Amino acid sequence: MDTGALSVLMLVTLFGCLLLGQWTAFALGSVGVLVLLLSKGLIGLTSISSVVWNSANSYILISIPMFLLMGEIILRSGVSSKFYAGGVALLGRLPGGLLHANIASCAVFSAVSGSSVATAASVGTVAIPELRKAGYNDRALLGSLAAGGTLGILIPPSIVLVLYGALVDESITQLFVAAVVPGLIMSALFIVYIAVLVMVNPSVAPPTADRMPAAERRRAVLHLVPILLLLLVVLGGIYGGFTTPTEASAVGALGAIILAAAYRRLTWAMFRQALTATVKTSCMVSLVIIGAQILSTALTFSGVSREVSEWMLALGLSKWAFFTAVMFLYLVLGCFVDGLSMMYMTLPVLLPVIKFMEFDLVWFGVVMVVIIEVGQITPPVGLNLFTIHGISDGAKFSDVSAGSFPYVLLMLLMIAVLAVWPELALWLPQTLKD
Repeated sequence: MDTGALSVLMLVTLFGCLLLGQWTAFALGSVGVLVLLLSKGLIGLTSISSVVWNSANSYILISIPMFLLMGEIILRSGVSSKFYAGGVALLGRLPGGLLHANIASCAVFSAVSGSSVATAASVGTVAIPELRKAGYNDRALLGSLAAGGTLGILIPPSIVLVLYGALVDESITQLFVAAVVPGLIMSALFIVYIAVLVMVNPSVAPPTADRMPAAERRRAVLHLVPILLLLLVVLGGIYGGFTTPTEASAVGALGAIILAAAYRRLTWAMFRQALTATVKTSCMVSLVIIGAQILSTALTFSGVSREVSEWMLALGLSKWAFFTAVMFLYLVLGCFVDGLSMMYMTLPVLLPVIKFMEFDLVWFGVVMVVIIEVGQITPPVGLNLFTIHGISDGAKFSDVSAGSFPYVLLMLLMIAVLAVWPELALWLPQTLKD
């Protein structure tokens, strides 16, 4: 079949499967099988076994279940609740203080969980009842949690960065280091926005009142220390070159178990729940990877990847016109497809052009994670929006979406800043490498 007709058939079939509610992993895999059949016949299917084996037999991907287990234990043991209480004690006296505590807690907990949805759910479960009781505006409250949760896939250790690094064959350590400064800057942008919002519209947050006794405040702040020490051990081991990301993930999971035991929250029931949730998420990620790799192999064997790359180069777009077009593509796709699937669907086709345009792959990975974050809070398929709506006890979905929209603009601003000053992402990796 002609590659042009094959490309159209592939796109129509893929989006048809997704619109009909087919699981993303099976939609990607089944379309890949169809492309192999139409382009190479039955002999093309012989490649699937090696694709499945090579996708599943990756050392770096072992870090994903370990990082997930670390986050699940911290969440289910109640250690995250103690950490949030410490954040409230530290920041609660600022104007709009508890909203700031949401962002700060999400930023730190994201470094534990590595997952956007897990971050939003864990902090939101604790924060929503407390902030509602204090009289905070629902829209501002829910928006801060949905957006703050997106930091979970940017601030390392990030599962999306691990998968990106494995896909484009880049150093996971370099990607983690590159994401630190942009992650901190974006957290600061969120906090500044909240401060401005409260100053412009004081009704968003009640007047701050320091009602917590000093001794109780000090005890609450001490709960920040164990999580920060765990992060120091995990990330310090990676950045210092003492451990690989895979080894560090195992250390993090062990550290989470020790923390749960220290807080006397380590039970067989809790541990079994954490393991079950980890297995479910890990299987979902693995199936998406395998399905996407089958499709990627099919695109390569059929010549579609080459044809699309040559067509894009023939357009004669400048480097930054191409970059703008890619960001717009991801912005639209992010409204309908989850970030992981979007990355695996597009990168096999776009990667040759990205390399030809001489974009730094570490820098591009950070930018891609930010645009994926945008998709987490844009309807109709923003996972964080549904997560916060699901735990909000009757809030309107429109309030969650409207409260999150200003953060979408801030993320787009962050992408523009990274385009103008790529050193924000590249300076720290280059410095540590030297």
